[in-house]
Amino acid sequence: MRTGTGPGASSVRGRVLSSAAGAVIALLTLPEWAAAVAALPDPRTRAAVAGTAALYALVCVSAVPLASGTRLAVRLAVCLGALALGAALAAALGPDASWVLLFALAAAAALLPAGPLAAAAVPVVAAASVGELAAGGGRSAVATLLVLTTSTAAVALLRAVVDANAALRTARDEIAVLAAERERHRVARDLHDILGHSLTTVLLKAGVARRVLETTGDTGRAAAELAEVEELARAALADVRATVADYRTVTLAGELAAAASALAAAGIAADLPGTVDDVDPRLRTVFGYVVREAVTNAVRHSRAGTVRVRLGRRSVEVADDGQAAAAVRPGSGLRGLAERMREAGGVLEVGLREGGGLRVFAYVPEEGERR
Repeated sequence: MRTGTGPGASSVRGRVLSSAAGAVIALLTLPEWAAAVAALPDPRTRAAVAGTAALYALVCVSAVPLASGTRLAVRLAVCLGALALGAALAAALGPDASWVLLFALAAAAALLPAGPLAAAAVPVVAAASVGELAAGGGRSAVATLLVLTTSTAAVALLRAVVDANAALRTARDEIAVLAAERERHRVARDLHDILGHSLTTVLLKAGVARRVLETTGDTGRAAAELAEVEELARAALADVRATVADYRTVTLAGELAAAASALAAAGIAADLPGTVDDVDPRLRTVFGYVVREAVTNAVRHSRAGTVRVRLGRRSVEVADDGQAAAAVRPGSGLRGLAERMREAGGVLEVGLREGGGLRVFAYVPEEGERR
């Protein structure tokens, strides 16, 4: 099992890295901090500002790793506190100290979505620009505005990229899980289709061989039936292996031939088409599955005297004259068959046949009809 790969874990990781980068930047700007504090004339003021600066740096560096993943209200409170400390420091250090706001703005950009970030940052940046305008003129105010705005936007964009990458990784993992589930479902469905039909025929042929030996003692005929059982078992084993390897193909002509053999073994008359040439070649595989499942159900449950298969260019019908229940409850085989038909863009109808018995009808409309 993977751990720490969700969007929250990846996003927090990226934000911790950005916080570490902020700590490095804070260390690199330490001489600027020291010079600004040392320029203050009063020792008590210097001590108070130095303590506030240390607290401010601690809040800005620790805010991202500690507040990530918390409620928006908590993150907003942390960011407003950092911005308030930054504004107080900028005011205490003088008109040229608006750069200290960069750290609080960066923390806010890493923690807040666009709307709350704008609501918190715009007044701070505007106040700093106005202060610079009052102290140093228009050029200084424009420079402050550009530096604070672009720096905040850059961190916000970096956060958005980190979050987007985390979401993409999560989506990729979910797609992989869904693909694995779909493949397991495909294999289970194919194994059901293969073994259901093949084992039914094997059971019938083995029963015929046993009855021959018990009633007539005709070892030659019994041996012929058992040889067919052996061949069917070998073919089923090959189909299972091919299904697992995803190499197995089903053909409509092959399924009609297998249906004739299974129905004969069950003592059911088969009314089957002699050719599949009229069927759309793109639909022969899925119609082969229809014939396989419907004939298998008829052999197992119908007690029919005759099973009839009719083919159209885009349809197939399998009907028997057996004893179908008044309410047909599709099992896993028919449900899997309905899924195959939906994947092919068609429909599967299972219901009582007029005159008695069961009717399975599959149809794939033309492209124009689907619209």
